[in-house]
Amino acid sequence: MVPIVTIDGPSGSGKGTVSKSLALELNWNYLDSGLIYRCYALLHLNKTKNILKEIENIDHKYSSNDESITYQGQDITEIIRGSEITKLSSELSQMLEVRSKLTLIQKSYRKAPGLVAEGRDMSSKLFPDSLVKIYLTANLEERVMRRANQLRNAGQKVNISELKNEIELRDERDTKRSNSPLKQTKDSNLIDSSNMTVREITNLIKKLVNEKY
Repeated sequence: MVPIVTIDGPSGSGKGTVSKSLALELNWNYLDSGLIYRCYALLHLNKTKNILKEIENIDHKYSSNDESITYQGQDITEIIRGSEITKLSSELSQMLEVRSKLTLIQKSYRKAPGLVAEGRDMSSKLFPDSLVKIYLTANLEERVMRRANQLRNAGQKVNISELKNEIELRDERDTKRSNSPLKQTKDSNLIDSSNMTVREITNLIKKLVNEKY
């Protein structure tokens, strides 16, 4: 079986940054499940036909300090990270029909030599056989500031109070939804990233990988 690391956690916990860092160091494949939902939301908003087929045509390139997402020659990196798509993707992710469709796409990422998969139900639903499961979290204030910096770096204006409310609402939706809610599984390793660097977290997870695989 292809080895896999699953990293789940709420918005702003740092799971995307850590997952990319880990995937690059291990030279494994990387699945950003949230990106799949964001792309679905964008195509849904644009009333695109054959959405599932078109999602496969989206190109995701990343490095340790950069990321680009393109579709039909257009850079959509900032668009899908914006508040409108964030809100819509969160709402769509609660629909069982949508989750069922996108599950097949996400599972297709599991290829040799290994996979680092991050999201909200990677450990509990998508890849329950993972030997290294991580639940990454951080305090609310830290998560709000991280999200604010991400939006500012994308050239967007930020209202901290509104952003905090948005994150709290998303936390509530993610943890209380009936379909694949965000939760820490019994066999997940809890990591609080509030006062940790990406390097420290990456090294900690790599140690677990070496122990299990």
